[in-house]
Parts: sequence; structure tokens; C-alpha cells
Amino acid sequence: MWAAGRTLRGFSHTTGLLAFVLLLFAQTPPAHAQASPSPPGASELPAREESWSRRLAKSHFERATALEMRGDIAPALREYTESLAIDSTLGDAYLRLGALRERMGDVREAELVYSEAVRLGDSRSQALLCRSHLRRAAGNPSQALSDLQAAIELEPSSAALTELARYYVEAHAWSAALATVRRIATSEQERGDTARLEAARLEIRALRVLAAETDPCTEAAKKHDWVGRALASMARR
Repeated sequence: MWAAGRTLRGFSHTTGLLAFVLLLFAQTPPAHAQASPSPPGASELPAREESWSRRLAKSHFERATALEMRGDIAPALREYTESLAIDSTLGDAYLRLGALRERMGDVREAELVYSEAVRLGDSRSQALLCRSHLRRAAGNPSQALSDLQAAIELEPSSAALTELARYYVEAHAWSAALATVRRIATSEQERGDTARLEAARLEIRALRVLAAETDPCTEAAKKHDWVGRALASMARR
């Protein structure tokens, strides 16, 4: 509707403006049509950038690490704590804070910090190893062994497997030690580390003697003893 009292010139100006706006909308494609589909094989969109809180937490963590390296322990503790207060999912901060508490002799606090790190995927394996060391030193061998085994299930590193084998040897669990050293030998063979492979093979020969009564690989299975042959095959893996 055109209001009374408006001039024809105003009407013409408004009509022209309206026509321009309509033409502009007609030439502008809908929002969903502006983004052309990616061609087949196109790379995915870049990963989402870190949040500001994550970046801030990392800056506190880096400051804490620098302070710790200089020997400024109290400020380093504050910075590690501040980092985790901002972002409680920063696994590296838990590990460094736990190690620092351990160096200070605060074993109970260090274990609590490692226990927090265990719940995070990126630090779980290392936190389990650290907590295993603490629990073993505190005289809790069963808990220490449980942590060590859990760490190896997540990340069967050569160092962790060697530690587990040593643990079994000290406990005179010869069959378990033998099975663990065989895993080490397989790992070193895949890596191509001939020196470590030869050392593992020497340990296997010694452990086979110690585990002679319990290890199915120490004696050749009889021709028709399919159970014994199966056990020997599985034990050699």
C-alpha cells in the first residue's frame, strides 16, 4: 500500500529500490548452493584448532617445565597446578607433576596424580608404569604387577616387557618369565635389533632349563600328542 500524501517521485524511487533488491536476491544463490561439493578424492577439512583454554593450559605447562629445569620447584608446582585447573585433560602435565612430587619425596601425592592421569587415553600407559614403580617401592607387589600388565596391554614396549620379565624372574615365575622374554625376542626380531634379539635368545635358553617341568616347549611332543603339540606351538608365539 502506498501511503496518502507521498509524491509520485517518491513512489518511483521506492519502486526502483525495491526492484534492485529483488534483482539482487534473484542473482544470489541460496546458502546451501553456494558451497560446492568437494570433488572425489579431495582432502578432508583441516582439524579443528585447539581451544583457547587448551592453549592457555599448555602455556602454563611450558612455563612450569622451564621453572622446574631451573630448579624453581615451588613456582613450577603452582604452574603445573594452574595448568590442570584450566584443562584437566592435559596428560603430560599430570605426568610431570607426579614425577616432581615423587622427586620431592611426596609419594602419596605422586600416586594420586598418576591415578588421575590413568583415566586419560594419551597418558594412561605411562601413568600406569609410573604408578607401578611407586607401588612396588611401597611394598605392594600385586598392585604393582597389575599396573605393569595393564600398561603392557596398552603399549607393549620393549622396556616394559623387560621390566615384567625381570619381575617374574625375581618371583621365580619361570614360565611367565619365559613367555615374556619370547615376546621380547619376537619384538626385537621385527625391529631388526640383532644384539637385543641374541640377548633375548640367551635368556630363553636359560629360562627353558628353569621352567623345564612347567613349560610345554622344553620337550618335543610325541607324534600323536596333539594337545602337547598345540600347547608347544602356542607357547612359542
